Amino acid sequence: MSDVLMGSVIAELRVSGPSAILTEDALRELPEADVRIQYQGTSEKAGLVVQDCDFDDFEAAIQSDPSIGSYECVADFSDVRVYNITAGSVSTLVSEFFADRDIQILKATSPPGDSKWRLRTRCPSRENLSEVIAECRDADNTVQLDTLYSEGNSSETDVSGCPAMTRLTDEQYDALVKAHEMGYFEIPRDTSLTQLSDTFDIGSQAMSERLRRGVNTLIGAHIQRGQGTAEAKN
Repeated sequence: MSDVLMGSVIAELRVSGPSAILTEDALRELPEADVRIQYQGTSEKAGLVVQDCDFDDFEAAIQSDPSIGSYECVADFSDVRVYNITAGSVSTLVSEFFADRDIQILKATSPPGDSKWRLRTRCPSRENLSEVIAECRDADNTVQLDTLYSEGNSSETDVSGCPAMTRLTDEQYDALVKAHEMGYFEIPRDTSLTQLSDTFDIGSQAMSERLRRGVNTLIGAHIQRGQGTAEAKN
């Protein structure tokens, strides 16, 4: 088995923004729609499976959505339709960000009530994932990491999967990642609070509060999770 495969991780994320087609217009207009990407031929062409919505409304929404260049209904099963679509005025698609980092998108869905794409991805490493999240956010997209675990060990979801990630703000997530990368949590510390805050161009006090809020969120969520597990066993 190759080193890349051995180190690969599965990550589940939620993504929206200018690089994520439909998320800024059509999906917001049709919260009841259940949409999934069935296949992706190229970075700009894909097949959508759509259900649980008025299809005339859906077609009107995607026709006026600037992230869609063209569409064609290729299958109609009464309560489900399949569309071929091409991307419109999108400078860089989410799929392109991921492909550049050798990250595979295994599944992409937008369930009812959610205007974001929920992605299941296979990443060569956690570093690749961290880098692509940063790049997507630099392009004004919102990215939330829901679950992360090593491939081939799905049971690790209970250990490494972190539901609290959905409660972190983007600023808190970025601060915690950078603090970890710079060795702020090492003993002794490899960097100071001042050096860390300089990388975000904010004051030391603001940086300290951001880190403390993020850590408090993570700890609180895991304590609640542990209590729930203990209650379930009892």
